[in-house]
Amino acid sequence: MNNNLPDINLLLVFEAIYNTCNISHAAQKLGRSQPTVSNALARLRKQLGDPLFTRSGQGVAPTPRAKRMIGPVSEALQIIRKSVEPVQPFNPKTTRRNFRLIFADPIEIMILPDLLRLIGDGPISLELQPPQILDIEDSLVSENTDLAIFPFPSHVPGLNCEPLCPVDLVVLARKDHPRIHGKISVKALQQEGHIALALRPGIIANLEKIVVSRRFNKRNICVVNRLSSMPTLVATTDLIGFAPRLFAQHFAKTLDLQILEVPVKLDDQPYCMIWHKRNEADDGHIWLRRRVREIVASTIQSD
Repeated sequence: MNNNLPDINLLLVFEAIYNTCNISHAAQKLGRSQPTVSNALARLRKQLGDPLFTRSGQGVAPTPRAKRMIGPVSEALQIIRKSVEPVQPFNPKTTRRNFRLIFADPIEIMILPDLLRLIGDGPISLELQPPQILDIEDSLVSENTDLAIFPFPSHVPGLNCEPLCPVDLVVLARKDHPRIHGKISVKALQQEGHIALALRPGIIANLEKIVVSRRFNKRNICVVNRLSSMPTLVATTDLIGFAPRLFAQHFAKTLDLQILEVPVKLDDQPYCMIWHKRNEADDGHIWLRRRVREIVASTIQSD
């Protein structure tokens, strides 16, 4: 391993001479005197054991060694320039940014429309990623996902987890159901046919993160892969189904659904907003988290 690497200032001189093919022009570009640039080139030549440039007409021409160097050197210098340049403050009206999100199905329906109206046709874009096939923690840690909202508290080191709202399960049935009117008993829960969400290994990557009530011997007549399929199926059949309260309220009026209290206490479980700590102070990420909180709070108040 060669620890005798050239000083970054020598590489800046090398890049300027290569791009201008003239030592005087390189000095002007760098804001230095010509003797200073010539001395820097002499030091780099000695350190690398190659002339790097030879006289050519009114300027200089690169040697084969210099031609091999210029690509990697310029790329490295560009990375350094970007890493030390001032960070521009995030402005949702002018900053181009793509946020990669994992939303639980009910949260997606609750939050996404307001979030899209908020960003309008500006430079911000949203990319929804499937929780059915992506492990949430791995995706956040590996920087493939910026923000997740899912019903579980994460305990993975490096991840922040903030409870947003309760899952708060209720039962959905159509308003003109022949046997259910305003309330439901445990016996009816066991006897009526259910629309159920598929929660089997291989169906959803984050199965172990979802607390599923095992208190009822339900008759699952139809099993769906997305909770958003349930309200329409419940509204057009005599089947019933469990759903989060805010999600149920979103569909109840338009689909003529009854929202029924579950007759026994279920496990409490919140929807959590989860992000990596490296994004804690990022202006754009702070803006996104604040907007999500506001939308959820507004949804809870209006319902």
